[in-house]
Amino acid sequence: MKFNGAGTKAWLGQPHLIKKLEQTFGDEVSSMKKYKTPGTPGFSVQRPKEGQDTLSAEKQKVFQSGTGMILYLVKHSRPDIANAVRELTKVMDKATDRDMNEMLRLIKHVLDTKDIGLKIEPKALNTLLWNIVMWSDSDWGGDKDNRLSVSGMALFVCGVLTVWRSKQQKSVALSSSEAELVAASEAVKEVLFVLQVLNSIGITVETPVIVRVDNMGAIFMAENASSSTRMRHIHIRWHFTRNLTRDKVIKIVFCKSADNKSDGLTKNVSTDIHERHSADFVFDKCELDA
Repeated sequence: MKFNGAGTKAWLGQPHLIKKLEQTFGDEVSSMKKYKTPGTPGFSVQRPKEGQDTLSAEKQKVFQSGTGMILYLVKHSRPDIANAVRELTKVMDKATDRDMNEMLRLIKHVLDTKDIGLKIEPKALNTLLWNIVMWSDSDWGGDKDNRLSVSGMALFVCGVLTVWRSKQQKSVALSSSEAELVAASEAVKEVLFVLQVLNSIGITVETPVIVRVDNMGAIFMAENASSSTRMRHIHIRWHFTRNLTRDKVIKIVFCKSADNKSDGLTKNVSTDIHERHSADFVFDKCELDA
């Protein structure tokens, strides 16, 4: 971690891991062109079909090693590549040449942006209350193999990204609103955990905590007491989120899809969307010396 002179901005990176990636894959990706996004826009990893060629045992180990290293990078300092890595983890046991090429593309992007790290720039507080904002999104039926949706969340504490996640949901959602409600319920669970941690060390948080969602149907379901039999399979999640909304612990607020900071955590997005939202997650350490 590196702080600038004012002590209000910091950059968190993992140069030791970047160096290991460079030593392992540097020669292999050096001739590849530069990519502006970590994953191919619209690309989704699919399990190989019966009879389809897969990697040899030796190449599969290389794939597992490379994916494992960048997965550890995501965990601590590179939320901007979270979805691209999650896609690759779907075939850790049986990848294809296409998947290997996608992994090398991601490693090339990481090495070309090796001076980028987690952005730590807390906003000034006008009161003694700390501020938490959660962004939640889902990609409905995004997995082409099983039509499971993908949840994405980005939680900011006083303007600093503190929790991020790109994760496949465990059950099939029957509508985009249901997928968004499931994603929101997972996000709310994380909000509660952070609230408990901060309260345990004597920090008071401004409530209700804002949870931003880009689906009006999900917001309606979270805030209203009536529900249909179609929702029985997610009833507990619905009650959980609705009760916290009623008790004013959280407040679910609509945001436009284009403004949802967690959008890039649910799918491989275009250059424009990636650059717009990743600017809130990471920055180049050279900015600290400017």
